[in-house]
Amino acid sequence: MEKEGMNKTVVFKSILWLCLGIIFILPVFLIIMNAFKPNNDILTSFISFPKSLYLENFSEAMRIMNFWTVFRNTLFVTVCTVIVASAVSFMSAYGISHLPQKKGDKLYTLFVVGQIIPFHAVMIAISMLSTKLGLTNTHLGLIIFYSGFYTSFGVMTYVGFLKSVPRELEEAAAIDGAGPFRTMVQIILPLVKSTTVTIGILFFLWTWNDLLLPSIMISDVNLRTITVNLYMFKSSTNAQWNLLIAGLVVSMIPIIIIYIVGQKHITSGLTAGAVK
Repeated sequence: MEKEGMNKTVVFKSILWLCLGIIFILPVFLIIMNAFKPNNDILTSFISFPKSLYLENFSEAMRIMNFWTVFRNTLFVTVCTVIVASAVSFMSAYGISHLPQKKGDKLYTLFVVGQIIPFHAVMIAISMLSTKLGLTNTHLGLIIFYSGFYTSFGVMTYVGFLKSVPRELEEAAAIDGAGPFRTMVQIILPLVKSTTVTIGILFFLWTWNDLLLPSIMISDVNLRTITVNLYMFKSSTNAQWNLLIAGLVVSMIPIIIIYIVGQKHITSGLTAGAVK
């Protein structure tokens, strides 16, 4: 009887998770499905299957969006942000983990506070600061501010793992003649590979999908990112939903690829410090 009860519980949980999975994947499925339909078919029935694959949506959407220009802009900003933010986060966390406990805890708390402050609270200040520093309408400005925002999360994630790394490894490296920087890069960095991959993926997703910061810092059409262009796309196409949805699907492709490739690292990277 007990075994039969356990089997029923497993079946119930499996059905529950399957239903939740369908609910979560349904919006994405509908978006992709409607990307292949003419505008009239979308207005007639959003949930119906396409009668044929209307591929002209994608070519027309990419032309109106100036897709390859905004794609290059977004890719450049995103990749640079991932590199800068990850490097600064790791080096800061490495330094904090080697400070005396009281000093390290205070500095760590300062970074954690950066996670609490919402972007909307500093949005006006960022706009004024970027104008005074000449960072408006520059990709450099986006990279700097993104890196500043993400560093607090990166430090918080790295510190938990780095504090658990045996000091004997660094002592052995020092005996072999390795300096602090070489030890950090060649000995410690490979040990936090899963955490680094996780942070890189999250930074990539956040930067690629962000709308607020580029919208207040970038007004030049040729410097826009994908999210800003999609936002402007709706008014320029006069609510032609087939083109808007096709543009949305095209912009989703890099994110889907990155997530599929790196999803196995996300959970292991976030829990590595706790497990260690």
